[in-house]
Amino acid sequence: MKSLGVVKAERGDIRAERLEGRVKPAVPFPHRHDFFQVVVVAGGRGQHESDFETYPIKAGAVFVVKPGQVHRWDLQGAKGYVIEFYVESLSLDAMDRELFQSLHELPEHLKLSSAAQQKEFYFHCEKMCGEFVSRDRGYGSALKSHLNILILSLFRLSGRTAVKKSEGAFLGDFERLIELNFNRQHNVEFYAKALGLSPKALTMRVHRLLGKSAREMIHDRCLLEAQRYLGYTSMPVAEVGLTLGFQDPNYFSRFFKAKTGFSPGAFRDKNN
Repeated sequence: MKSLGVVKAERGDIRAERLEGRVKPAVPFPHRHDFFQVVVVAGGRGQHESDFETYPIKAGAVFVVKPGQVHRWDLQGAKGYVIEFYVESLSLDAMDRELFQSLHELPEHLKLSSAAQQKEFYFHCEKMCGEFVSRDRGYGSALKSHLNILILSLFRLSGRTAVKKSEGAFLGDFERLIELNFNRQHNVEFYAKALGLSPKALTMRVHRLLGKSAREMIHDRCLLEAQRYLGYTSMPVAEVGLTLGFQDPNYFSRFFKAKTGFSPGAFRDKNN
């Protein structure tokens, strides 16, 4: 496969459907979305591969698939629910916005370990599926209310908290800048200027919030995309480097090996 396609959905509505009616027994090809997808598993087996991590499919598993993540399913008799939405299409008040701005902080795999947790999640998902199908008056508000409860429950389940509104907005702006420019701009100075900060101030603020430097965030995003191209496509190594803004193939190879311990070619061999 030469390139990775992006699966799109209709903007506007929150989409809620049963898993068994949406996904075929096997979706072997890697793909990515430009929207958030929450998959709640109520039964069945198989596996979910997301950016080179493989997770088992079993009752009580919850998967949070974020925009841009490369993943694929191998499902056998799976039952559950699929919730899809674009954050930017939701009408959010200040409190909701703080919550949804932190979605990228959620782990991609969570486990509903108790029967009570499973019952609560299945209840809200079932209600959402019913609202999505019936489209009765006020269904959009009902969908959003249930989604808010699910997302808040996911944060509680993960042990993480949504960051404060101002810091959430700052991190969101920085992450969006990285997403738009990581394949062209690798220097902290570019991002600091765009955010109206000095490079030192940006680095200190990011480190205080995330425990890593601004440069690490930029490099980590470049590295992840390089791994995706090498692991899921047949694009030549030199072309991968150029696509990610590395004009010198040797420098790209040194960068990749310093981060992973593997040369680009060895990483590709390991993951194919």
